[in-house]
Amino acid sequence: MVVIDDPMEPGAKLLATVNRRTDVLEDERSHGRISEAAYQVGREIQAAFERQSRIGSSSNWNEGGRVDMAERHELAIGYAVRDAKRVQDLVRRVEAAVGVVGARVLRQIIGDRVPFSAYAAQIGRAGERGTTAAADRFRWLLEATADHFAARGPDRSRIR
Repeated sequence: MVVIDDPMEPGAKLLATVNRRTDVLEDERSHGRISEAAYQVGREIQAAFERQSRIGSSSNWNEGGRVDMAERHELAIGYAVRDAKRVQDLVRRVEAAVGVVGARVLRQIIGDRVPFSAYAAQIGRAGERGTTAAADRFRWLLEATADHFAARGPDRSRIR
């Protein structure tokens, strides 16, 4: 609980609850440990992993007749295929930037929300030094991915 200024009544104070539960990207960015570019790429990766986890899941509740349901089902399949392709393309770009193992690390920490300490224990480096090493590795992988995503290559950045 914290005391804040009341926006409706000048000079008055209110009690407010503070949400201290943030995700790893928000925490890393707010403490200046990753760049804005890495944060944005991390959000893009996180959104892709969230979409991937939803692919194939849908509600059985529908309104309308059988024809409407069939059309909706076909549309849902089409959207799921499109989303799966987008996610697969993004994962390939991440793998091109940091390799398959690096992409798996990013997936665990961003997508599966595995804390640094749990990841460090998973790779046999439990403890404070292992947790610090895991966090440093995550930051490096995210920054490398952001650099790779920002690079355009010689065909797109020619000097005229």
